[in-house]
Amino acid sequence: MKNSISLKILFLVLSGILGILGGLEFWELRHYKETVVVSEDFTEKIMLSEYLPSLKGTWGDTPIYIFDSGVPGGSMLILGGTHPYEPVTTVAAYVVMENIDVESGKVYIIPHANMSASTLGMLGNAYPKYFSVETPWGEQKYRIGDRGTNPLDQWPDPFTYVHYPSGQNLAYQDIRNLNRTFPGRENGTLTERISFAIMELIRNENIDIFFDYHEASLTYPVVSTYVAHDDSMDIGMMAAMMLSATQFPMKIEASPKNLRGLTHREVGDFSDTLALLMETPEPFIDRVVGKMTEDLMIEGIDEFLQTAAEKGLLYCDYDIKEGFQDALGNTIIGAPLDYRVGRHLSGTLEAINWLNQFFPEKAMSVSFPGYAEIMENGTGNYLHDPSQADKSRVFEN
Repeated sequence: MKNSISLKILFLVLSGILGILGGLEFWELRHYKETVVVSEDFTEKIMLSEYLPSLKGTWGDTPIYIFDSGVPGGSMLILGGTHPYEPVTTVAAYVVMENIDVESGKVYIIPHANMSASTLGMLGNAYPKYFSVETPWGEQKYRIGDRGTNPLDQWPDPFTYVHYPSGQNLAYQDIRNLNRTFPGRENGTLTERISFAIMELIRNENIDIFFDYHEASLTYPVVSTYVAHDDSMDIGMMAAMMLSATQFPMKIEASPKNLRGLTHREVGDFSDTLALLMETPEPFIDRVVGKMTEDLMIEGIDEFLQTAAEKGLLYCDYDIKEGFQDALGNTIIGAPLDYRVGRHLSGTLEAINWLNQFFPEKAMSVSFPGYAEIMENGTGNYLHDPSQADKSRVFEN
């Protein structure tokens, strides 16, 4: 009897210890801060709650970084981290923030559009909490988040999610998916309020062009693609053609009118901005890949995806044996982080080029490294050392 009681106590103590250790890991990820060194053209940081005060003090509030030339011109908004389990979107936003030069016009950047979703991993997927980018001064560590808002911040999910205002029925978990809740609702769920606040920023600041950065599985047809609202199709088509001819393969898809809640549809419908979403290939979120590791996130090399590629099951170029050639003569092995970051950067720059040509009244002049520079020098060479930077330009997210 005494042995039985002692064994139960031992198991209870061990369970408590394991629970504490597991809880500490969850707490660490939820509170980890990424560091960014903004460029000299930075003018102001504000919070999203300025556009919807009910977000203040919640995990839905998130920083907005503003780069204002002071010279008349167009305005642009970049969203990274709409789906934080696609973390290269945030890294690409950081590269823009750290290197941007704005000669005319005004740029707004939200590196973590869904801050709450960046504070936990995707439950049940057994992948690492972080990945690191090599730089000349050391490693820069970033979070790998979830697809949807943290259940600690928004729960429970309904049996069916009814999109507002269309009334369309969507999957229950999409009520926590920021890219299914636009244009949002002022008094809705946390995710709907985040969407509404971003829409208020777009409308109040008269944003001319909007970019939503994403990554897609290679088995998803809309990979390596612009998805464009009706009003943005001319820009997207010309940009996709030029990128495919001069840099890397890029497709163009029209935003569907019968699937609601997505940025490329609702932002264009509920504001005057020109809305574009971009998808890069990310092996890490494919269902057919092997072990989820940091190397898979960085290098994008997986033997199971290679088999899928050889059987014609992928919707973009992929080869881990001999690689494939881009238009610049680079050999791309797998789908590495540099390739994905560079695609977002040049995808943005090329669309701005066509914005300036089609809509001269909205023209702006901005510059930052593009695909060619990233492929030649690596992403890490465009991330600056916080310990050596002017402290007024160093921020944590």
